[in-house]
Amino acid sequence: GYPVVDALNALLPYTLLLFFCGTAIAFTFGQWLGKVTAWRGPGLLTNSMTVGAIALYTTFPPWLAFLLTYFLARRLNLFRAPFSDNPFDSMRGEVWREFALSPQSVMTIMVLSFVAIWLLLLLAKRILRRKWGLRLHPLLQIPLFIAGMLGLWHIIGLGPQALDILSVASLPLVAYVLLSFGETMLIMRTSMMDTIKEDYVTAARAKGLASWAVRDKHAARNALLPVFSRLVISLPYLFTGVVIIEDVLDWPGLSGALFDGMYNQDIPMVMGGLLLVGVLTALARLFLDILYAYLDPRIRYETGSAKKLS
Repeated sequence: GYPVVDALNALLPYTLLLFFCGTAIAFTFGQWLGKVTAWRGPGLLTNSMTVGAIALYTTFPPWLAFLLTYFLARRLNLFRAPFSDNPFDSMRGEVWREFALSPQSVMTIMVLSFVAIWLLLLLAKRILRRKWGLRLHPLLQIPLFIAGMLGLWHIIGLGPQALDILSVASLPLVAYVLLSFGETMLIMRTSMMDTIKEDYVTAARAKGLASWAVRDKHAARNALLPVFSRLVISLPYLFTGVVIIEDVLDWPGLSGALFDGMYNQDIPMVMGGLLLVGVLTALARLFLDILYAYLDPRIRYETGSAKKLS
């Protein structure tokens, strides 16, 4: 008896906060670990990381959610324990009592600020490398990113509200990242091990380039291509697979609503959810084609002058 668009709009901020931010964190962390472990070669640390990634990737999600809840939330009190009718019932009332925006609006702003700080960090890395030849270490990027997010929230004026939401969403976010990063790491590691055997990597080493330059600029850039392809292909499955985490940790979202619509035979809700998943997947594939032209040096589109010469 109500429009499907209204239901999707109400649930979209929850899904963006968990799925979009979780996928970005898992992909960044997974590709970096896969790159580093493949470059280091076999060893105790590399093998331990690989086994740990496989164990987390193949873990039964409800079991992992139970362990995280029991140890991190109930024993160590690092996160707020779930298993309530509404996870936002545990929010601090004094933070929201005189605040104009709703939690859904704040979550949308949090996701947009996530994208903005990430783009600014990429731009800063590029400027430092191009103008001064400096390299921003990956371990330094994490505190810079966190500091940028906190600073932006404080400037906007929703710092306490964003931190309150983050304390509620942190446990589902951690569970999603732990379940997702292993696949990216394993694919990146396999692709990287094949790439470092190529002739252009050997030529880059023979030129006397720094080890990190050979790894990041020559090997990892091409090794990322199959990782991006796999990520885009698996987006619909990741998007709808969040229903397990949402159900176990009582987190509202589109995938849970889609599952409930199928169970209750709510055909309009199912059609609306599948349409949204299809549109997002098509946009992701378009973005992948554009990214391929940038990352793969073998792909170059013909210009007008080249067509005339041919």
